[in-house]
Amino acid sequence: MDKISVNRSKIKKSEHIFAVKVKTESNGLGVLKTFIVLLLIALQAGILILSYLYVSQLFQWYLMLSLILSFVICIYVLSSDYHGQAKAMWVLFLITCFGFACFIYFLSDKHILFARARKKYNKILKQTENLQEQSDLSSVANNEVKTNCQYLYNAGKFVTDLNSRSIFFPSGAQLFDSILSELEKAKEFIFIEYFIISNGVLFNRIFDILKEKAQVGVDVRIIYDDMGSHGTLKRKTKKQIISAGIKLHPFNRLVPVFNIALNLRDHRKIVVVDGKTAFTGGANLADEYINEKRMHGYWKDCGIKIEGKAVDNLTISFLTQWQFLNNKPIDYKKYLNKAESFKSTGVTVPFVSGPNYQFSIAQNIYANEIANAKEKLYIMTPYFIPDETITNLIINKARSGVDVRIILPEVADKKFVYVVSRNNVEKLILHGVKVYTMTSSFVHSKIILTENSAIVGSINMDLRSFNQQFESAIFTNETTTLQAINDDFDNTIKHSQLITKKTLKRNKLHFRILAGLFNLISPFM
Repeated sequence: MDKISVNRSKIKKSEHIFAVKVKTESNGLGVLKTFIVLLLIALQAGILILSYLYVSQLFQWYLMLSLILSFVICIYVLSSDYHGQAKAMWVLFLITCFGFACFIYFLSDKHILFARARKKYNKILKQTENLQEQSDLSSVANNEVKTNCQYLYNAGKFVTDLNSRSIFFPSGAQLFDSILSELEKAKEFIFIEYFIISNGVLFNRIFDILKEKAQVGVDVRIIYDDMGSHGTLKRKTKKQIISAGIKLHPFNRLVPVFNIALNLRDHRKIVVVDGKTAFTGGANLADEYINEKRMHGYWKDCGIKIEGKAVDNLTISFLTQWQFLNNKPIDYKKYLNKAESFKSTGVTVPFVSGPNYQFSIAQNIYANEIANAKEKLYIMTPYFIPDETITNLIINKARSGVDVRIILPEVADKKFVYVVSRNNVEKLILHGVKVYTMTSSFVHSKIILTENSAIVGSINMDLRSFNQQFESAIFTNETTTLQAINDDFDNTIKHSQLITKKTLKRNKLHFRILAGLFNLISPFM
């Protein structure tokens, strides 16, 4: 018994010792772990604090540099040749999003990204500036007409011809009927330049003629805008065009890279046949422009045909664009002086405009035409987004007693552009301008008519056409053409509704707010 008891005592003692031992070891480990955890937390906190302080210092430098850079760019923008609305937009963007805005501005400045292309264009234009001499304008009785002729020559070497004639077409269907007829007569060359070329009934009719002409040795060349014709001119069709012996070039190929150059589009509509006949206007080479396909109700468009030496202006303009794209020299004289002289009742000056010229020829000739109006000023345009200069000129004319009328579409093709256009034009009603919308129609004609002269072409009354696009048009005061254009205005007004103060969309607050927001990006519309 005693032996057993002693053993139990030993067991109890050893259990007690073991228990104490384990407790002591457990407490030591816990303290160590706690210390390590706290140390790691402290180190992490220290790293975060140091990182924060480091980043804060960097951010302060970033803020300081960004503010300085934004301030410098704002000064550069304000002293640039951008129009007022574009300056305001960029300054607002640079102030509110200075770091990001600086980056975007450098990627968007055409003076930087278009500089190389401009040098190339300047070299080509230098080669062509002495190909023609300006006509003697002493026989032009109207001083305003003479001034515009001289401006177009000084700005782009566009020669005035006194022995050419023109025919105005009040619809796209009539325009293309005449184009098809002239293409059939081609013997030497056919030059075609369009913003949009689209597969369809119209294209098939033209392509059938072009194939036949190319087979018998006629020099057929086509320029199309890659963005305007994206999704409308099929790749298979392009291959067929080239296989038929027709020379084909895209303008400003569409690539998935952010670049302001993508916004510089070839919006021209030019057809030249043998250097004897030429066409321009608002209509592109697609079915909707002849109402073969209805997209936005009736499509109201127009065009103009010229015959005579004035055609050379458009021949040269096409070939300069072709040389820019093709990178090969051209013997321009080979394609000039092909037309005969006609008895004319006025001047004819075909001209083009674009960022390749030093001045905004389109905007300036529009401003001149508006400023010269003394009795009437009629404008037909799908979009109305001019700058303050054009707007103020129109207001001043209306307040001076000039009969100012503007025709816009009732049906919109681009809702956001329509909102801005409608808001801008409705402001003019308060100053006596009569504004009409053509019922159930999309008006795509681009015309300015005064009592003395007219401009018909591809130039919209908006900032894109004035500053970012390559455009084409005809300036003329030929009597029969002015009468035909005037008749077209009268007929269009008969099918239009006059906007009154009661029917203003600006009466609705949400419309004005929406228009104000869209106005911020209007320079790019």
